[in-house]
Amino acid sequence: MRFIDVPTRDGTVLRGLHYAPADTDTGVNGPAPVVLVLTPYGADRYHPDGLFFAGRGYHFVSLDLRGRGDSDGVFRPFHHDAADGHDAVAWLAAQAWSSGEVVTYGGSYSGFVQWALAGTRPPALRALAPVASVCPGVDFPMEAGLPLAYAVQWLAFNRGRRMNTGPWSDSAYWDGVHRDLGERPFRDLDVASVGERLPDFQEWLDHPAYDGYWASFVPSEPVTVPVLAITGQYDDDQLGALTYHGRHGATHLVVGPWDHAATRTAATSFGGLDFPADSAVDLRALHADWYDAVLGRGPAAGFLADRVAYYHVGEGWRYASALPQGSPQRLPLPDTVLDLDPALVGEEPDGFREDLPDSAFVATAPAHPVTGRPRARLALSSQLQDFDLLVSLYLLDEGEHATFLGEAVLRSHGADLTRPVELTFPFLSRTPPPTARFAVRIRAPHRRYRTNHAATGQVRLTAGSYVELPAWPGP
Repeated sequence: MRFIDVPTRDGTVLRGLHYAPADTDTGVNGPAPVVLVLTPYGADRYHPDGLFFAGRGYHFVSLDLRGRGDSDGVFRPFHHDAADGHDAVAWLAAQAWSSGEVVTYGGSYSGFVQWALAGTRPPALRALAPVASVCPGVDFPMEAGLPLAYAVQWLAFNRGRRMNTGPWSDSAYWDGVHRDLGERPFRDLDVASVGERLPDFQEWLDHPAYDGYWASFVPSEPVTVPVLAITGQYDDDQLGALTYHGRHGATHLVVGPWDHAATRTAATSFGGLDFPADSAVDLRALHADWYDAVLGRGPAAGFLADRVAYYHVGEGWRYASALPQGSPQRLPLPDTVLDLDPALVGEEPDGFREDLPDSAFVATAPAHPVTGRPRARLALSSQLQDFDLLVSLYLLDEGEHATFLGEAVLRSHGADLTRPVELTFPFLSRTPPPTARFAVRIRAPHRRYRTNHAATGQVRLTAGSYVELPAWPGP
């Protein structure tokens, strides 16, 4: 391992760590391709990856983004990553120890960086492998037009050059800040949380809808190099990952049963859920095998039997040429009045298993095998000028334990409620137990969102509303 300095076009230097395969310095094995990751979270956190990929015959370079860690400049989320990534690819490709071929690596914000730099089309870029990719303006720092309260927490995490892990990980502190904001405007969340205005947070709030500001950070033209995209059925950034997939496609797409963190670890237990051992995948090895195939250094990765690999809970891994969507089976929703009071909603649940009474749900129905993205059609009426709704899907077992499946959020502001509104949920795939039931819960959003904007009052869910669950007959 060595320290490395990588210059960019304006003189800003990105610094990080370089892991070289054995004997490349002596020329015994000759130049080798480079695996590149750019991260705001500390170049050193990729130390195990560096050792692994060096062992597979790659140079591995982990760089702090501009303004983070040891790199020069000031960190402005989304603003400089495309150009800096382009310059890093070009510089690394030109080094004597490099074969001139660069592939990219990393997840979450580093997944976004890969898409961003790919849009600049650096000639040496051969492939990207974005995992759980953030798509600015789509799934962070807002979702469906609702700003996420987590945006301030994330900015505090990445303020300055150090990792502010202690404050960031104190969920009780952040829950308290959100609860105590009271009638103060949401724009004051930064001052209430960290005692100062955060310019990026204020700038983001100036763009409440997806517009040219957000679009400028991601590729406007199709990405033409091979892509291995990875997400999870419980991944907070699945929406971002599938948005990129819808716009650009992917040579291969993997959807595991994972949450956001497990898209990097393939953990079989998280959030109160447990999955069979066959759901685990050696993700580092999968990346290396796929890079080898793309660069002509080895055969196709055996795990990637088709363009899409997805885990079907209850049966195992399945494969398809495109992300599958089962035939719609409707779960009717009754004519009912929803009482919205954001002050009583509480914090986001800690896990994906809850004990909820039947009275928490507006409708239930016998469960069936599902594969695809559920959809909802809601016919709504209200005297409220502005309101928000969170529609959540659960699976109820015999003991009335509720397993969370996914959610979609609605902001009524600007919506034409004379016509039904439509929502799309995250992709899921599972065969439920024979006695299980699907359940639908509709309420004011919890404090993951900008809840103090939502009005208190009643919304009527009228006849003709339903949720479509994509029924799947089998492999």
